[in-house]
Amino acid sequence: MSLREQLREKIEHLGDTLTDEDYWLLRDSLIDSGFLEQGRGRGGSVHRVRAVSATLSAVAVPSETAPVISSQNPSVAEVQEVVEEITEASLYEPFHNAIVNGYTKDNRLKRFISEITAHQGRRATGGKWTRPDVTLVAVRTYQFTPGKRLEVITFEVKPDLDGALEGVYEALAHSAFAHRSYLAVDIRDFKDEDVPDDRIVQECTRHGVGYIAFTDVSDYNTYEIVSTAKLKEPDPEEVDNFIKKQISQQKQEDLRELF
Repeated sequence: MSLREQLREKIEHLGDTLTDEDYWLLRDSLIDSGFLEQGRGRGGSVHRVRAVSATLSAVAVPSETAPVISSQNPSVAEVQEVVEEITEASLYEPFHNAIVNGYTKDNRLKRFISEITAHQGRRATGGKWTRPDVTLVAVRTYQFTPGKRLEVITFEVKPDLDGALEGVYEALAHSAFAHRSYLAVDIRDFKDEDVPDDRIVQECTRHGVGYIAFTDVSDYNTYEIVSTAKLKEPDPEEVDNFIKKQISQQKQEDLRELF
């Protein structure tokens, strides 16, 4: 609503008018073109896509007489996939830092290696759902349990609740090689009201997936571990293969030194 009023004032200052119909047509065309995304605020909230890939530059702004996407341009679904990937990918680095500097201390993990494992290009890692966004591999010791124990902890990061349900099952798929799997969701749009995530909590609890909610990805003080991931016992061979395929050579060497 605020954006609409500001735009209306600017256009009236230029001697023209902006009707509500004009505004919604313009807004929808920018969303279809991948330059805006719908938010969760009141009154039809939108925000600009900050990082726009070269793919988006080929998308035509729709008009009443022209199709949204020409035959030479990518489909709307392809554009949306690019936009979603950019939005989620922007969380990986600050989330990884928060895990290293906050989660590990919170859980008394002193010997570990960590890595952003989401983007690995064309490496044969077994498919999309076999690539956690962030991976933590800890070497743990206990007072009355002899030896050292390896524990793989994976994190699937989502920028909002829209894709969180799918994220539950992505995190669940990681249990084939991970001892603990977490779904982490940015809920900043709901920090002043109840978060509508009961279904997410229910599914995470049912499958033993941990659920982390945060309002500032860079600040671990805003992270809430809503449910703790249940400890799984994956096949040691699957764990070994995961580390060999997904973790960089340098990190593998660091892990060997921890043993």
